[in-house]
Amino acid sequence: MADTVPLTPGAQQLRPRGRRAASSPAADRSAVDEHSAPTRAPRTQPRPVPVASAGAAVLTRTATLRVERATDPRHVRRSVNAKRAAILLAPALAVTSSLTLALPANADTLPADTRSGTTTAQAAQTFTVAHDVQVPVVSTDGMTTTTTVVSYPTLDLRFGVTTAKAQSALSAALSAGGDRATIVQTALQYMGDPYVEGGANHDGIDCSGLTMVAYQAVGIELAHYVPTQDAVATTIPESEALPGDLVVYDDEDHVGLYLGQGLVLQAPHPGEVVDIVPMYSAAHHFARVLPAGS
Repeated sequence: MADTVPLTPGAQQLRPRGRRAASSPAADRSAVDEHSAPTRAPRTQPRPVPVASAGAAVLTRTATLRVERATDPRHVRRSVNAKRAAILLAPALAVTSSLTLALPANADTLPADTRSGTTTAQAAQTFTVAHDVQVPVVSTDGMTTTTTVVSYPTLDLRFGVTTAKAQSALSAALSAGGDRATIVQTALQYMGDPYVEGGANHDGIDCSGLTMVAYQAVGIELAHYVPTQDAVATTIPESEALPGDLVVYDDEDHVGLYLGQGLVLQAPHPGEVVDIVPMYSAAHHFARVLPAGS
């Protein structure tokens, strides 16, 4: 058994914290119990603890912790890193905060109940409904000139066609008389009727159906099919076109009736009605069905 060393007052016993001494005889334990607990070894780097001097205010626990954090190297490093991150992120945050959500320029922002009047915007085109249009029709028999006013309850005009321009073209076309005036007059009866593919009446009518019923009024039967109508007609230059002639897309996909003065009467496409528009911007040609001299 190893020799025991008696403990004397003021002596210090060193042993691992939380562990018994290598030799732990009962005598040693009893000897330790007889003396006061040994003083712990001081810290290598003791934390500075503020001491209240005479006349100074006593620091609270929160203030004490703040002082300790201010002198803690790890806390200092975290503060420096946070400042660096804030400096790097500041420009990005400034740009993000300046961004605003804007509606597209062509977005419709008007409430439904404020859209009224005779002109509305639809897919970059104007649509105007002219009511109670009176068209003067001048006729002569060689000796007497008669002016008759024809009233139309509705004229559907698109792409900037004005009421005055439509009245002028219709007046000239109807005043010419003959089969051409009859063709135009018949087609005008379908003004405002809805487009229905394959239709040929007031419940719904398509482009070739409109030209078909217009020519039926002068005894000319046309097939209800654009390519066939174009095939039986004679292609003519624009300079020779007259009211009542056909205006055909070059791809044979659409046909309308020429009104003169650069206007066309047509049944456009599903969702629309029979209307008057300017000359087509797509490739097109003029075709004449009426016999020469008509």
